[in-house]
Amino acid sequence: MASAVTITAPSVKHILLDSLVVMKIVKHVDSELQAGISEVSGDACAGVLTGLVFLEDSRLEITNCFPTVRNEPVLDDDANAAQVYEEQKQQEMLDMLRKFRTMNIDYEIVGFYQSHQFGAGFTHDLVESMFDYQAMGPENVVLIYDPIKTRQGQLSLRAWRLSTSALDLASKNDWSPELVKAAGLTYENMFEELPIIIKSSYLNNVLMSELALAKSYSPEKFSTRNFDLGSKKSLEKSVRAMMGNVDELNKSIQSLTKYTMDKQRHDNMVFSMTQKRQQENEARIARGDPPVPLDDIRKLKAPQLQTRNGLLDELLASFDTNALADFSKTVTGENITKLFIAESVADEKVMGTKDRTLSSVSTR
Repeated sequence: MASAVTITAPSVKHILLDSLVVMKIVKHVDSELQAGISEVSGDACAGVLTGLVFLEDSRLEITNCFPTVRNEPVLDDDANAAQVYEEQKQQEMLDMLRKFRTMNIDYEIVGFYQSHQFGAGFTHDLVESMFDYQAMGPENVVLIYDPIKTRQGQLSLRAWRLSTSALDLASKNDWSPELVKAAGLTYENMFEELPIIIKSSYLNNVLMSELALAKSYSPEKFSTRNFDLGSKKSLEKSVRAMMGNVDELNKSIQSLTKYTMDKQRHDNMVFSMTQKRQQENEARIARGDPPVPLDDIRKLKAPQLQTRNGLLDELLASFDTNALADFSKTVTGENITKLFIAESVADEKVMGTKDRTLSSVSTR
């Protein structure tokens, strides 16, 4: 991450998303999921968003997008392969933006999109990408697409950006407990979510209205897939991911507790040594001797938190756990509602069968 970046507060309050962007994102992610590319490479589907920023309306309009190429496996004996591939990736992105400009399509980069199951998948690399994009333009955002929830019949697209406090810490690349506490940063205010309004063309709206008012419309023609309780696998995956995050948080809590105790012990030792040195200096001054400086005490190395990225991983794990818990709560609530509806329908069918049986017996 860059160290000297001017932090500018964003002014965009909502996002106007074109339906073409939604279609292209869904098609891109579904094609890679069906081909199994995501499982093989281990990377999420990603792409670049283009559009326009309207500051007078505090609106970000996303009008188009295109996918980015995936990272190719790098051999251990080829040290320059990663750098060459990144340069090639940047060149392909510039070529695509140049084609957009030639075709009179909005070519201003306004963010990027990624697909993550259950809406959880915020990693250190994603935070770095968000910081780079927001440093390039303060109005840039990231769209997180959830293919699992979309396949269950609910389109899941959420727009996020780093808060001003998180941007400040990311520019310093320092997520130490002291700075995080001074900034008042938690997993709840680390990211800011923006409301999304999906815009369709007038012809599309007219078509949907005609389909809704058509005489051939009949509720009986629709299947009962909305009452399907086939969410066991997705719910199990979310719970397992949540358990893994909780285990990581427990390890982080132990490391943070050890760091707090070592820091308190170090501060007490520095305070006692400073007091003792000051008393010795007062005695030396009284005898007419020069005082001893405190440089050796100030050079004592303070304890470090035994984590790779400070508290960043803990904040991201907490945010992912919260997202997984929300998904599990939503799915569980929907399944309970479906169970009650299915039970009432089954009871009505049983009662109707009994009534027909009794009526047939009485007629005989």
